[in-house]
Amino acid sequence: MKLTPNLIYEAALDDQLFAELPSIVAKAMDARSCILHWRDQRGAAEISAHSKYFSDANMADYADNFIAHDLWTEAGMGQGFVNKGWRTTDLVPSTDYERSIFYNEWIRAIGDDTFYCCGSVMRTAHGYGIIGLHRGRTQDDFSEEVLHDLNDQVDHLRRMFTIRSRISKLDERNDLLGAIFTSGRQAAFTVNASGRIILASEAGEAMVRSGRFLRCRGNRLMPTAESDRSEFDVALALAVSADDRRASSCLLRAGDGTFVIASVVPLLADFSAALALITIELPHAEIMPDRLSRHLQEAFALSPAEARIAIHLADGATIREISDQRRSAIGTVRTQVKSIMSKMDARRQGDVVRIVSVLRHGLPSDARTQHAR
Repeated sequence: MKLTPNLIYEAALDDQLFAELPSIVAKAMDARSCILHWRDQRGAAEISAHSKYFSDANMADYADNFIAHDLWTEAGMGQGFVNKGWRTTDLVPSTDYERSIFYNEWIRAIGDDTFYCCGSVMRTAHGYGIIGLHRGRTQDDFSEEVLHDLNDQVDHLRRMFTIRSRISKLDERNDLLGAIFTSGRQAAFTVNASGRIILASEAGEAMVRSGRFLRCRGNRLMPTAESDRSEFDVALALAVSADDRRASSCLLRAGDGTFVIASVVPLLADFSAALALITIELPHAEIMPDRLSRHLQEAFALSPAEARIAIHLADGATIREISDQRRSAIGTVRTQVKSIMSKMDARRQGDVVRIVSVLRHGLPSDARTQHAR
């Protein structure tokens, strides 16, 4: 099978052909082996496909233990070498390679003599696609002609990696959205920049129908309380911003004094207008301590320490007990409690307890007692 741009683009959408692509490339470039790598933006590595010269176990060992020692790829990621073909002998002196952990503890350790490589590191929006063609020490280095042939295909290979990374991101997003929208624990919505509902979970639809925290006007999602409108609009604008998309949260208040927290996060939108995912823990679902702490920090600008103290107060702990538990002076804890009360606009410690109870259960403390009965 001949290596052509059309075949490369077909491999972007055909998993079976993609798995065969390294063998096709190796044959076309007269290489002993070929590997397609992927590195995400955090540096995590995986082997996308390989020509089976190395075993799957060898490839897993490379990805888990030797990616940081791959001096060929590291050199290829240097300035001026990305998105073009190169030979490693033009980037890394053979003496450096011979002394490297990569060669001695991986290549030689598995009984191999791979010594020459021709490849490319290709930058995409989601990470780096990497191709490596290899020959053994007793073979000749790759010729200028092979390097030229590889360079002819680099742009096509980069677009192939781009397409596959986008499909992967969409699959991950769809799996995540599927889990969120089928969960009965939270109301969920996807909305566009104007707040128009694209998709709502069953719990989300029920929340809108109740009109307690959210309502819908002209298919546009908005807080029931007009006083929450500005904060909600800011959170949505941050999530769909073209320049700096950010996740945030806002309070949604009901007329009976209860409130919930809406988390507003951006969704990747490679093929469409920007969207936001809005999730709201249902009022009857108790929030776990770490999430409760985060909500307190976001809603009232508490420090992590202040959030933990507020939770201890809601759990019934006294200032002395909090002092003992945190190994802090009583005076320090009292100062922190005063700061908490100021930030939460609370006149008494009981107000702090009530607010934390609302965040934890979505019910005021007195209503919570009645509900328990």
